[in-house]
Amino acid sequence: MPAISDKETRPALAHPEPLIRSRSGALIAALTFSTLATGLLQICLPLELRQLRASPNEIGLTLSMYGFGMFAFEWLWGVLADRAGYRAPLVTSQLLYAASIVLLARSNSIFLIGVSYFLASGMLVAVGPIARSYVGTALQARLRATGLALLAASWVIAEAIGAGAGGQLIDHFPIRSVLLAAAALPAVSALLSAWVFRRYSHAEHRGAWTADDDARSEESRAGGGVLRILTVTAAMVLLVQVGAGGELALLPLLVTTHLQLSAASAGTAMLAVGLIGGLLLIPGGNASDRWGRRPTMVAGGILSAIGFVIYATSGTFVQVVAGAAVRALGASLIWPAATAWMAESMPRRRHALFMGLFGEFENVGITLGPILGGVAWSLAGIQAAFYTYAAAALLASVVAAVFVQRRPPSNSG
Repeated sequence: MPAISDKETRPALAHPEPLIRSRSGALIAALTFSTLATGLLQICLPLELRQLRASPNEIGLTLSMYGFGMFAFEWLWGVLADRAGYRAPLVTSQLLYAASIVLLARSNSIFLIGVSYFLASGMLVAVGPIARSYVGTALQARLRATGLALLAASWVIAEAIGAGAGGQLIDHFPIRSVLLAAAALPAVSALLSAWVFRRYSHAEHRGAWTADDDARSEESRAGGGVLRILTVTAAMVLLVQVGAGGELALLPLLVTTHLQLSAASAGTAMLAVGLIGGLLLIPGGNASDRWGRRPTMVAGGILSAIGFVIYATSGTFVQVVAGAAVRALGASLIWPAATAWMAESMPRRRHALFMGLFGEFENVGITLGPILGGVAWSLAGIQAAFYTYAAAALLASVVAAVFVQRRPPSNSG
């Protein structure tokens, strides 16, 4: 009797999902509420630290807990998702995120704020490996970068709306009251996520691996294997996220300290960054699906660097918004391409773990961004921090140009 191949034993399941009318689309919508809370944290925390008269180095170190908490926990959420499926870890993480925000709102010292922010970021980060793994394996191959871009866009836009709303609320209510109200949002995401994954079978999902997916994974790994892809992705994502993390942490302070504008103006700047970036991510992902991963990564790194230079030279609020637009255009090109390249290259059996490692590369950059920016700020002014981020973005573009293999995108459905 001839041997039966692994592909022959896989269950004949439904075709890969479309983008909108599917569980993938519902999951993206469900997580929007949690991300609104993240946006509120990103405007509340820097301004709360300023009220406590923290030094630039203390601000940078405390805000780096956002990245450090994600670094400590994201791989673990990926392991849990591979073992237990997506539903239970996702719902649990959202409930713990809500509890962590309550703890953060009741912290009354720089040290306690740092500890609470570490815990909150460790819980919120579960959406990274879980959502990316599900969307990156459930969607049709020709929609993969576009779908991952839509997921990222929903996060960016929701964070921006949360930051913009937070800036307005802080001008009228105490920061701690705003944080307490934000704690309800992850709980809403937890309930919606439980509904999205009702009647879901993780075992069947793992088996629904199409022939096109197999071919793309083998081709992606042919140039040096999983270790090479992880190494190149780690370098590229870390460099990109140094600037992204620094932008989140220091842009409100650039507006309030360098330009001497209000908290509402800082919130508006964050809103502009997120809305522009979110709206551009989807066409950026589509560009990656059409033109290939490497060209869009290279162009994205160059444009991101230009955006940071505009930030550094800004003397008016309009120039800040212009820098945000260019920076967002760069991010919209490099980010979906890098995410899709990783998602389609990793082995299925431990896919959530590998997407968790992708998130860990992000987290290292997010952690280093505020720290490096705080040091540069102390030495040469806050503008120097943004020049540092521009240099990192250019280096990411070089890594993509040299080490990412070029191949045409798939046209199969």
